Amino acid sequence: MKKKLLFSVILTLVAVGAIAVLFLTIKTAGKSRADLPPDPESIDIDRIGSDAEFARTIPEYMLKASGLLEEEWSASFLDIVTDFESKTETVTVTGVRSDSKEVTIPFTGVSVSELFKELKPLPGIKNVIVYGSDLYAAVIPYDEFASDDLFIVWKKDGDYMNPSADGVLKLVQDGGPTKRWVKNPVVFDFISDFSDKVPLADRLDADTVNFVSQQSLFSLAIGRVPEIDIGEYSLAIMGLVRNPTTLTYDEIQNLPQVSIYATLETISNPPGGRMIGNAIWTGVPFSSILEMAGPEKGALEVAFRCLDGYSTSIAMDEAMKDGVLLAYRVNGEPLSPTHGFPVRLVVPEKYGMKWPKWINEIEIVDYDYKGYWEMRGWSDYAGRDRPDLRYD
Repeated sequence: MKKKLLFSVILTLVAVGAIAVLFLTIKTAGKSRADLPPDPESIDIDRIGSDAEFARTIPEYMLKASGLLEEEWSASFLDIVTDFESKTETVTVTGVRSDSKEVTIPFTGVSVSELFKELKPLPGIKNVIVYGSDLYAAVIPYDEFASDDLFIVWKKDGDYMNPSADGVLKLVQDGGPTKRWVKNPVVFDFISDFSDKVPLADRLDADTVNFVSQQSLFSLAIGRVPEIDIGEYSLAIMGLVRNPTTLTYDEIQNLPQVSIYATLETISNPPGGRMIGNAIWTGVPFSSILEMAGPEKGALEVAFRCLDGYSTSIAMDEAMKDGVLLAYRVNGEPLSPTHGFPVRLVVPEKYGMKWPKWINEIEIVDYDYKGYWEMRGWSDYAGRDRPDLRYD
């Protein structure tokens, strides 16, 4: 009897303890959720009384400008509505849809030319790629971007925009195509040339720019991601060249740059597999690197060695093609450590084994260089134009 009573007491204490822990967990979780910024789609716009109040509902919303600028620029939503309060205006914007029909809508916001007038652009800007938080991107010629026809807006038809429909902020262009109306813009990347250099079989409409983020883009490596001190990093260019040189990360970024839209795919990706992704890559045309180095007579291949011990090569004529880049940005952001920071090679017509990451040595050679996978029997050509022979 005593044992049964003791057992009942223990069960009761355990149950009470569990309920107490559960209550404390729920209470703590509720408090944590309350401390977090609200989900934009949960904002009750009917209760918003001012632009600043609207901006304060999402204090972490930041806009950033990068690329061919003397220095990067950033501002929060709250900075925009407070610092440019006197420049806020209501404008009637006409956009042309893909079916050629026009839509005319009154928006309230600030002119992009006013917002970015303090930027200090570097020579050579031809385009601006505007990225939205939903991974949509629009390419806008720089001469149009610098006009008075673009606006960052937060009201539509006199009301704050519905975050789930139009976004909290929106980039709109008067007289331009609505495909350039970017919902929740976050990055403005000032670049030089922009082109679609992917093979014809993989070519996508650059106007739609359907791409993936670094977080969802696959990555493979032969070992651990190397830890790189960018202050100590250098890229050596050597071998059969008239002008061997060593470049720092800053010097690489100061060379002529372009951006391309290209497909990265692993050579072992099965049909319908997930190890493939489209992205906008920004960097130095590799032909510029070769012209600077001055290959000597007899140069046959370009070998790449990397800080993780990986190596590979491509033929000289392939290295000179348009679209081959020494890339340092993807989708407007610096390469992440996983994707090759500080620099990697982009070769649109090749599988990923020919896109080496963490490159620290480039050597021009006069022989058939065999890299990490090539020595193990994988294709030395690795071209995406020959899928039926990709294991040759």
